[in-house]
Amino acid sequence: LNLAERHLNARGIDWPAAERACFRGTAMPDDEELGAQILKDLHRTGCSLFCGTEGRENQAMLRRVLLAYARWNKDVGYCQGFNMLAAIILEVMEKSESDSLKVMIYLVEAVLPEGYFA
Repeated sequence: LNLAERHLNARGIDWPAAERACFRGTAMPDDEELGAQILKDLHRTGCSLFCGTEGRENQAMLRRVLLAYARWNKDVGYCQGFNMLAAIILEVMEKSESDSLKVMIYLVEAVLPEGYFA
């Protein structure tokens, strides 16, 4: 999380404003299509956190993180397999959606090879 926050600070990101924009409740024009793509993968997320009695609530959190990332990075949007990456991050971040988004941004922008998800 510390590395992710440093990455965002180095880019001059106003995190509270970015967080509001990414997690806003108001639907955006692309949200319906993105939501449909995300929904196709949610049931394939095999982590124990997303099964059983708490599975639906946790899937809703995962969906919000994935949609928030797609809003953050409009060039990439949502890619198949992001569900697994975000699920693990969400579990490690103890279900903090905001922290999970920060870490996902950092991984895709600064750790994984450039253009990996393009």
